[in-house]
This record gives sequence, structure tokens and C-alpha cells, in this order.
Amino acid sequence: MAETKENVHAFYPGDSTDRSDALPKAIKSLNRNLSPIQKKKMMVQFVLIFLSAIFDVFGLASILPIVKLAGSPETIHHQQILQWIYSTLHFNSDKRFLLFLIMAVLVFFILKSLFGVFVNYLQMRFATNLAFSLTQKQFKKYFDLDFHTFTSLKSSVVTHHIINNPVSYVMWVVLPLIMILSESIIILLIISGIAYYDFKLFLFITFLIGPATYIIFAMLKGRSTKIGREMNTLFPMALGTLTQTINGYIDIVLANKTAFYEKRFLKQQGQYQHLSMMAYLQNLIPVRANELVALSGVVLIFIYAIFLTDNQSSAIVMVSLFAAAAYRIMPSTNRIISSMIYIRKNMAAIENLDLYNDKSIAKEKSLADPQIIPFNRSIELRDVSFRFPGKQNFVLNHINITIKKGEKIGIVGSSGSGKTTLMNVLLRFYTEEKGGIYIDDQKLGEEHKQDWRTKIGYVKQDIFLLDASIKQNIAFGESEVNEKLLEQAVKQASLEELVSALPEGLETQIGERGSLLSGGQRQRISIARALYRNADILIFDEATSALDTQTEQEVTEAIDSLSSVHKTIFIIAHRVTTLKNCDRIYELKNGVVSGVYSYSELIEKVI
Repeated sequence: MAETKENVHAFYPGDSTDRSDALPKAIKSLNRNLSPIQKKKMMVQFVLIFLSAIFDVFGLASILPIVKLAGSPETIHHQQILQWIYSTLHFNSDKRFLLFLIMAVLVFFILKSLFGVFVNYLQMRFATNLAFSLTQKQFKKYFDLDFHTFTSLKSSVVTHHIINNPVSYVMWVVLPLIMILSESIIILLIISGIAYYDFKLFLFITFLIGPATYIIFAMLKGRSTKIGREMNTLFPMALGTLTQTINGYIDIVLANKTAFYEKRFLKQQGQYQHLSMMAYLQNLIPVRANELVALSGVVLIFIYAIFLTDNQSSAIVMVSLFAAAAYRIMPSTNRIISSMIYIRKNMAAIENLDLYNDKSIAKEKSLADPQIIPFNRSIELRDVSFRFPGKQNFVLNHINITIKKGEKIGIVGSSGSGKTTLMNVLLRFYTEEKGGIYIDDQKLGEEHKQDWRTKIGYVKQDIFLLDASIKQNIAFGESEVNEKLLEQAVKQASLEELVSALPEGLETQIGERGSLLSGGQRQRISIARALYRNADILIFDEATSALDTQTEQEVTEAIDSLSSVHKTIFIIAHRVTTLKNCDRIYELKNGVVSGVYSYSELIEKVI
């Protein structure tokens, strides 16, 4: 994938967007990204969250009667329900009955907590499944992009969007949304209960905690958005630098530039880690600030009790009730503020999920009805012209070529003449702007792409190899290997001598990017991979250009030996000797076919 020098910000739209509507955006995003089944599961979550909130409020409400009874045990006999329980259970001591009530409340809190843990477990399971489904969606979306768009992206950005972004979205957008909902329900129920029981205390809490909460959030929200944006930018940059350093190990060490790349990586990673710590610190501030708010409330009530009223017992009850309410409301307030900050800090995760959705939808529509296109007679390029998006000049201009099935065709031309572009059109990575490709006189369309590619084996100069065994590299992506096809591919690619000389044979590990093999051996594995697919068409794109003369000759002989397998073969080459056994050789110049030659005619022309 191309590692372009363009700014990473290009992949994160909306840097200047006003984030005052962060919560509505997060809710809309959640609605877009949930499947119908996931939406039903989310509704179940909401019901359980509501039940858990009710239990929390009941638990809080049960504390006040205990406080009153501890101060006035005789109240037991003045309350009809308490007296009935006292008589039914045959208590003969107010202290023992009070102990029973305390233990009952304790048991209720234990059961309530266990239910809360169960609800949290379901939330985590839901979150895990959602993150996995979003990762799957992201993977499919990016690898369904057209070739030009995909290769223009930074590999580090694609990696970030597929691996990290779904997890960030679920952890710091979806779960905080659930948290805001659950804690808001709890606060609403508690405040409603307090309003019913003591309206003055309700007003006191509303006018103290409400404005204080808003002020705390208002002070933090702007900075959290900036931190999230910078972190979302820095991570792919640091990842890209590290990836480049790993891939360029030999060149970097030989040029003695290790310190340069180390400095660049550590600078980016250091900034990212600093921002991570700042984000963590921001989430601690609401806890400390709300502790001060709660303490201020208690102080104000005491001042009221000492200087403004003579009813000391009423003040004590008010302090107890406020403390009980604050005990539950303040943590909920902290969680709501933290969740809002998390959502604002991770708005980029929402934007990243929406990137290229339009192209993905278009892709799905185009592949909704894949069709088979038979190849029995010929491939014909009729007046094919192509230019890159946004460019005026055509890279291919009125190309007309006819190839019969089983022919071996060579394509030559200087760099930039359009050779590889022509093959990319044939591979359907690019789509011609004019003209068309006809297979047995049937035009090759988007609906044929999947079937057409199964007919092609592609061997390029920079071969992609897995850090796995020879067998796994030839079978490439198949968990169950067809041993018959494997044996045939090894033989046809002239790999038998190599495999037999290795102690572990086909199970031999070849190292990362085939580091334990020579260039010629890597190319033979690539040829074997194409043959294993039993493809009708083989394309060799500069497959021997990076090899030394001796190795090139060996690989060329392996390619020449394929003439007996009745495959249609395209060979793109700089070196004319590679084209010795071709039926025809087409020369491209400035995107047009400038000549058609036999091998001997081309040799004479070159000489």
C-alpha cells in the first residue's frame, strides 16, 4: 500500500466541525451502525438498565427509614407495615427488629449488586459482539474499495480504522451512551423521590448540583475534543513511522539513519502518550470537583441548621438525606460528565466509521447479482481507453488487441508506456472509460468481476509472501489444501528440486516476506500459487526484472515450460529474452499499441 506524504488530517474530515451536538451525533451513529438484531438486544439492555436503576433507588430509599428508626426505635410500633412485620415474625425486641431490618437491607444491596453485575456482563458481551461486527464491516468496506482509492490510502490509517477504531467507538462512544442513559434514569428517579418527600431539599439539590455539573462539563468539553482529535491523528502517524522503519531496516541501517527514525517515532509516540495522560487526568477532575460540590452542600445545610432554624433534628435528617442522595447522585453525575467527555473526545471514531460508506454501498449493489462469464475462445480489447480520476491525459488510448485462448502474449514498452495499467484493466482493478473487454464476444462487466478473477493467476515483481510454510504460501488462504493440485503446481513451477532438498519439504517455513529464500525461489512459489488456482489465464508482470541473469533464466525456463499446460499467458517484460516463446509481442508507447512483432522481429528491431 502506498505510504504517501499527504497529511493524516485528510483522512479525518470535519476538523473544524462544531461539536455542540456530540450527543445527538453519537445517537444517530449508533442507530446507523446497529443491525436490527443488535437494536433488539439494545432494547433489552435498556429494560434491564431501568430495572437496575429502580433497584438502586429502592436501595437508597431504604436507608432513610433505618436512620429514623435508629434515632427513634419506638416508631416501629406507630407504623402499620412495620408493626405488622414485627408481630408476624414474633419479635420481642426493638433492637433485634432493627438489626433484622439492617440485615434485610444488606441482603437487598447484595442482590441488587449481583443483578447490576449481571447487567454489566450483558453490556460487555453486547459491546464485544458489536466491536467484532464493526471490525468485520470495516475490513470488508476497505477491501471492497476500488484499487485507485485503496492504494492512495496510508496503510497505517487503514490499519487504525480496521483494528482500533471499532474498539474505540464501542468503548468510548457506545458504552458511554449506555452509561449516560442508565445514570440519568437513576438521577431522575432519585430526584423525583426527593421532590415527593422534601421539596425544599429537591430545590436545594437542583440549584446546587445542576449548575455545578454544567460548569464542570463546560470547562472540560472543549479541551477533550481537541485531545481526541490530536490523538486520532498522532496514532496512525506513529504507527506509520514504525512500520516504515521495520520495512526499511536494511536501508536505514546501511545509511546510518536509525537515530533519525527513532527520534521521529519517539516524538510522535511521546506526544500521543502525553495526550493519553491528559485525557486520563481530565476524567479525574469531575470526581474531585463533585466531591467539593457535595461537601459544599453539607456545609450549607449545617449553616442553615445552626443560624437559620431551631429545628436541629429536622436539619440532621436533612443532612442524612442529602448525604444519602449525594452518595448515589454524585457518582452518577461523575459518570455522566466522564461519558460526555469520552464521546466528545472520540467523535473522530464516529466519523471514521462513516468514511467510504457510499462507495461500499455502491460496491454491494454492483455485486448483488454476480454472473459467470465463460472463457472458451478469445479475449478481445476493443478500443479500450483509460485515464486516472481527475486527470486529463489518457494512460491507455484506443487499445485494440485480440488474444486466442492458449496463446502466449508478450507486452513490452518503456516505463510509463501503460503496460501495467493495461494489465490492471484486464484484472478489473481499473475500469476502462471507453471501449470494452470482450470474452467470447460477451462484454466483461462489473457483474462478472468475481468470476473473471477466479480465471486469472497473477505473478508480479514484488511478490507477496506469508510468514508461513511453502505449502501455505502456494495454497494461499485455503485451510484445506488440495494435495493433487499442490503436487501438480509444484511440478509445473519447477519447485520439485527445491522442495526435495529441504528436510521439511513443503512444510518448510520461508520467513517474513520469504526472507529465507532466494529471489528465484520466491518467484517460483508465486508461479506455483497461480497454477494451484488452476487459472485459465496467467499474467507475469515484470516477474523476472529484479533477478540476476542466471536466476532470471531459470525462472524464464519455468515460465516457458508452462506452454504445455494450455494456459493463456501474458508476459510483461523489460528484457526481450524473457519473451522468446511468445506467439506475439505487443509494444506499447504513450498508451497506444505502436507495433506487433514476433520474437525474431523484435530482436531485429532492438538490434
